[in-house]
Amino acid sequence: MQSLSRFALATLAAVALAAPLKAEEPRFGVQGLVNAPLGDLKDFVDSKPGVDLGIHGTFDLGAGNMIRPRLDYNYFPDATLSGIKNTAYNFGLGVDYLYFIAGKPEGFYVTGGLSAVRWSFETKDPVLGNGTTDTTKLGLAVGAGYQWNATLGTEARYTYSKVSSGFNADALQAGVTIRF
Repeated sequence: MQSLSRFALATLAAVALAAPLKAEEPRFGVQGLVNAPLGDLKDFVDSKPGVDLGIHGTFDLGAGNMIRPRLDYNYFPDATLSGIKNTAYNFGLGVDYLYFIAGKPEGFYVTGGLSAVRWSFETKDPVLGNGTTDTTKLGLAVGAGYQWNATLGTEARYTYSKVSSGFNADALQAGVTIRF
């Protein structure tokens, strides 16, 4: 798994370095999404939704192809289960590939991405005490969106991150992207 993470980071770095070679000027932006936790993450945070805030750059490669490096912060609020408080959050550094069906950066698109995700899980137990677990794992994302104009877009995606052999931190995300 460690070699897979190194491969993913090398791939992200190569794409991020190659993207600026296109003559188009990059555009930068922000995104805000709502997270609906799934599977093990859903149980850990007692089904409470989280938020995703991030920044990104977009590099138009032409013919409907775009690369979007991004930095994300995801936070799931405190969930109390049988007196135990759980909190989950992560930082992700990744890159998405976007393909616009119309062949230009507007309208409907599909997306897929890779990221390095730094997860933190905090548990506050009045009997056993407090504990924090941190780990960095590979994250995958697939989704679709609609670019309404040069500035505003909406997007929905499924994210997957296997934290350990018995714990997946998956989520459905929906939100808004803004490019400047």
